Amino acid sequence: MSQRGVARAGAWCLGAGLVGAAQAAVLLAWPEQVSEDRYSYPFTAGGHVLAQVSVFLQHLPLLIALAALLTLPGVRAPRGSRGARGGVITAVIGMALLTAMELVTTSAADVAVDSSRATLVNSLYGPPTILIGVGLVVAGIAMTRTSAENWRGARRLPLLVLLLGLFVFVPLTPAIMGPFAAGRLAIGAWLLLFAGLGYALGRLELDPSTDSPRHDEGPTTRARAAGLASRS
Repeated sequence: MSQRGVARAGAWCLGAGLVGAAQAAVLLAWPEQVSEDRYSYPFTAGGHVLAQVSVFLQHLPLLIALAALLTLPGVRAPRGSRGARGGVITAVIGMALLTAMELVTTSAADVAVDSSRATLVNSLYGPPTILIGVGLVVAGIAMTRTSAENWRGARRLPLLVLLLGLFVFVPLTPAIMGPFAAGRLAIGAWLLLFAGLGYALGRLELDPSTDSPRHDEGPTTRARAAGLASRS
């Protein structure tokens, strides 16, 4: 992916992360239209469907941003590592499944939280979330071990990837299993980290001709150039 493409993916991710955090805030502030024993809480069934469709659309730029990581020299072959590529691919699969789940959950809009349908829908959220968490942790660790030259302009990008993965396990998962407000706050904070990832992608400096980090000529390169000049 070109410099412009990576920056565009980053801009979309930044915007989507901020929108997602705002969506979490809206859920906390929205007046209760149904009782807490309804799956659609705090919305009516129709409102829940509209909200989930908006979340589905909000997740798409996050998916694109994670896929954009695969095109970076610090991740892709030959400069990247197998761990970084495998981790990012795992996270992309998880995010794709999680994005689809935001539409699947509309099927429980009119049922109680303790119904069999609601229980099934909730259980389906687990595997995608775990894939994202594990994938980003593995990718983040591998990316931090690559040359800093790969992350010029955005040296904290590998750390952000790692933090996004760790956040899935603590505090996101425990918070989601707890009170409604705690879950929304944790989701909002996680999406703000995605906004940070988007910002970092936008600042990453890539060589426009090779789509790789810019490198200064080292002594060996200059010596070879001098040798070629002397023989011409």
